[in-house]
Amino acid sequence: MGRRVPSIRAAIFDLDGTLVDSLPGIAAGLNQALALHGLPSRSLERVRECVGNGSRMLVQRGIGGNPPDALVDEVHQDFFPAYAECWPEGTCLYPGVRSMLDALHREGLPLGVCSNKPHRYTVEIMQALFDWVPWAMILGQQESLPRKPDPCTALRIASHMNQPPGEIAFIGDSLVDFETATAAGMQPVLVTWGFGRVEELRTATAHLAGSAPDLRKFLLAPHRDT
Repeated sequence: MGRRVPSIRAAIFDLDGTLVDSLPGIAAGLNQALALHGLPSRSLERVRECVGNGSRMLVQRGIGGNPPDALVDEVHQDFFPAYAECWPEGTCLYPGVRSMLDALHREGLPLGVCSNKPHRYTVEIMQALFDWVPWAMILGQQESLPRKPDPCTALRIASHMNQPPGEIAFIGDSLVDFETATAAGMQPVLVTWGFGRVEELRTATAHLAGSAPDLRKFLLAPHRDT
């Protein structure tokens, strides 16, 4: 028997690749912005490899190579209006997420969202697709806050929840999310249905959830051994 970990009393979720499959909308927005500058479009699989570290890094990776900052800035500016147009038809909940969130809410767990997506679009998506959930706090990428894996945003949500970090599960689909959880002193949980490669996720010392029902069961378990 391994180390006993405390019961989970709250949960903070990543957004893209964890709660929603937003890849088609991200890819459409990015490709529109690239096309405006005569740059080649990127496949869904290539865009999948570009996400996770904020919108500017998405654009930089989407351009490819070592592009000049000025070009990255220009494409980045054009990405925002393109994404605003594309995300509604290119974003949907993963199977089982709605019933999972309903179960967590019924059990009284405070719920939050911590994303590297620009805050405006994070809030828009949450209001459009998750308006039935009484979220404790939603934070996306903002100039005033460092991006994940810096733990600042996760800890701000924990403070707002009035919950100790060690009893909060931080759920994501990438090693960036694992690093965020670890830096914040939270319990890392990684989902295998998102953008991260499973073989990479397995290198992390985190609980892996293969489906929303599996994740719900883990989060609501009274105690676990690791």
